[in-house]
Amino acid sequence: MDTVTNSIFEEIKSEISALPEDQRYLVGIGGFPGSGKSSFTKHLTDKFTHSSIKAVAISMDGWHYTRDQLSKFPDPTAAFARRGAPHTFDAEAYTEFVQSLKLEPRVALEAPTFSHSLKDPTPSGTQVDTSVKVVIIEGNYVLLNEERWMKAANNLDKKIWVDIDEETTRQRLIKRHVESGICKDSQEAYDRAENNDLDNGRYARQNLVPDTQIIKSIEDEKFAI
Repeated sequence: MDTVTNSIFEEIKSEISALPEDQRYLVGIGGFPGSGKSSFTKHLTDKFTHSSIKAVAISMDGWHYTRDQLSKFPDPTAAFARRGAPHTFDAEAYTEFVQSLKLEPRVALEAPTFSHSLKDPTPSGTQVDTSVKVVIIEGNYVLLNEERWMKAANNLDKKIWVDIDEETTRQRLIKRHVESGICKDSQEAYDRAENNDLDNGRYARQNLVPDTQIIKSIEDEKFAI
């Protein structure tokens, strides 16, 4: 994966050189839950940090609807059970943020983050000041070819999907859900992975926007997030 990271880093550097000085370069990284997209995002961001190009990584998780908002859905029980599916995110607010990144490069912005202790997004989180040249956004639906998400995806300069076989991501998810305390045991974690996470990943994989570059995840602990 380091070879792939280096290659993409060099591609982006080359493309940045053709941009106006004040224009941001936006990267979208999608993948199944457990595919390693978060770790790949971190490694790619670190490559820029160690260069002269300032980059920031943002997770789409900050645009989850809050639990209070989900409780007001027509079917709250289903909304909570499917939390993490496309309709449980505020796609409109996310799109507005991405468009601002692209159209207002001289404006400092702040992205929301997700608090696992609160189990809800928090409004203040990641700062994107005017010196940031590269913004890397990762999440299940950053590349989703669906009306609510396409406007945001169309503002991305590079689109990358981290692909993985389902059995590997299933085992990663079961381990993650038990270790994080989300599920009490492996059976509950298996059910959650099967009935929510993998369904969401399949839907995103089957509905990618055009011009998405697909890379393969690898069985490496540092890319297992």
